[in-house]
Amino acid sequence: MHQKLPKEIDPFRLAQNGLKLEGLLPLVGLSRLAKYLHSTEGNADIKMDFEIDEIGTPYMRGEFKATVSVVCERCMQPMTLNLDVKCLLAMIIGERKIEGLAEQYDPWLLENSDPILLKSVIEDELILSLPLVPRHDEACLPDDVWSVGEEEVAKVTEERISPFAMLESLKTKD
Repeated sequence: MHQKLPKEIDPFRLAQNGLKLEGLLPLVGLSRLAKYLHSTEGNADIKMDFEIDEIGTPYMRGEFKATVSVVCERCMQPMTLNLDVKCLLAMIIGERKIEGLAEQYDPWLLENSDPILLKSVIEDELILSLPLVPRHDEACLPDDVWSVGEEEVAKVTEERISPFAMLESLKTKD
């Protein structure tokens, strides 16, 4: 069951209370993510569990799912991309504490214990899950586009003059 997600959260308080958040977040409200998308239609399905582990580290286990529209870098046409992000973030204040984190955690560096915008952490994780170069899995361009230039490469190798041709002319000067 989805609930209405709060705009701001106090992640440390949520972890102390062992709370869970579930809901839908409209993609249109994620302006930094929108720069990478062809369309901002749809929602991100959000599930976040806040807990404290055995050694006292507050953490958030998140699962974010969204179907987004991006532009294929090969054919420059829109394509659908299914994002399924799973993260385990340890909440820390101060960069010095990053070194002491257990391996399973990624650091969630917070400046202080003030409330934060919920969408900012979700947006960060969705942006990190985007491929650097989005492209279709199948060949999305016609075959003639892939073969252009092969004939030209063959001509260049045939016409190439040996770098030792000049030495051959010196040999015959005697």
